[in-house]
Amino acid sequence: MSARWLGLWAVCCALSASSAALAQKRAADSSGAPRAGDGSEVVLSVGETRTISARDVKNYSEGVPGIVDVRLTTDASQFVLVGKKPGSTTLLLIKTDGSQSAYTVNVFTRSPVIVEKELNELLTGLNVHSRRIGAQIVLDGMVENEADLKRVQKIASLYADQVTSLVQVAQTGEVITAGPTENFLIRIDFYFVQYDKNSSYGVGIGWPDSIGGTTSATLNYDFLLSSVRSATATVAKQPLPRLDIATRRGWAKVLKQSTVITNNGTEATFQNGGEQNFPINTGLTVGVERIQFGTTLTVQPRYDPLQHSLNVKLSADVSDLTAAISGSELPGRSTSKLTTNVTLKLGQSLVLSGIRTESLTHTVSGLPGLSEIPVLGLLFGSHSQSTLASEGAIFVVPSVVETIPNSAAELVDAALKKFKDYDGKIDTVGSYDKRPAGGVNVPH
Repeated sequence: MSARWLGLWAVCCALSASSAALAQKRAADSSGAPRAGDGSEVVLSVGETRTISARDVKNYSEGVPGIVDVRLTTDASQFVLVGKKPGSTTLLLIKTDGSQSAYTVNVFTRSPVIVEKELNELLTGLNVHSRRIGAQIVLDGMVENEADLKRVQKIASLYADQVTSLVQVAQTGEVITAGPTENFLIRIDFYFVQYDKNSSYGVGIGWPDSIGGTTSATLNYDFLLSSVRSATATVAKQPLPRLDIATRRGWAKVLKQSTVITNNGTEATFQNGGEQNFPINTGLTVGVERIQFGTTLTVQPRYDPLQHSLNVKLSADVSDLTAAISGSELPGRSTSKLTTNVTLKLGQSLVLSGIRTESLTHTVSGLPGLSEIPVLGLLFGSHSQSTLASEGAIFVVPSVVETIPNSAAELVDAALKKFKDYDGKIDTVGSYDKRPAGGVNVPH
């Protein structure tokens, strides 16, 4: 037999083996067991609908009747599942090639996503966690006393046919451990941004309020030397007017950033600022008035890895010194205070408070009647106007710290090196990463 005929015979044998293997695979696929990986879970609330592809499906079977209503669209391309009553069932789809796909259908009274969000808000401050099992949401954990247990039971009763409580009171001496999220570190960045713009002008002839008045004179005479050492004379409310041609404008921006890192569920407090001391004369004694300023933050985060949500309870107090008012040497304080409790998804940020103010002041002074004449009134009076605009906001960016990129020694070495090389340019210091985890953009 020639080599050509031997090659053709080998190819035919290989094709026959491949056909046999393919036939065995099809026979295995057409067996009664569903294919691995085809099954999935369908979550519905009563009255809610979902669709499932009906292509190549010749028959279907429902496990527990009455939980869902299975309907076929007019073009026979999709199944429409409608939740009828709470419970769990299965849906088996048999396709034209003999393969099968199984679905687990869980029907809730209300949307489980909404219920779990409400539970997280109601259970804030308690060591209680929710998890979804079938068509039920189970509360698990331990509380410190009977009052907290009754609170949990009352909350569970609000969702009687959907939520089950397994919460117990800890025994005497038993330590209540945190839930599965105790090892998470939570980082929260606060940005306090404020923009100010002001302008003013004064134009015209400034006339005195009255002509004439007190004239004072001071004379210092040295009797030992028989000579005058100094003399001062003051003439007030003279009749000559002044010329007002002043104008002023400017702007200012303030950015403060505070970063707090704490264990999940643990309250943390951060303070940054100072105080200034001012002497105060009270009768015959001299005292000291302390005026404090700076930032005080108190935060308590709770992270749920199952829902990828972060509940943050925080209180912020920001204050700055302002210029003293007329007649006083003590400065004032501008303060911003905020107390709130919010729930965020990871990657989200929010503005907790924002203030925008604009003020316009126009003043006319001068000779009565004549100063109010348009245009010519500038010769008999002075016109001044002051404009002030301010806008500020507090941004909050939470994140979960799962890993620490540098060791403690490397962080200390880097900080000491920056301290040694510091030459007065504060913008180039970069003592720590001021961007939140994940590279979220921050306001500038």
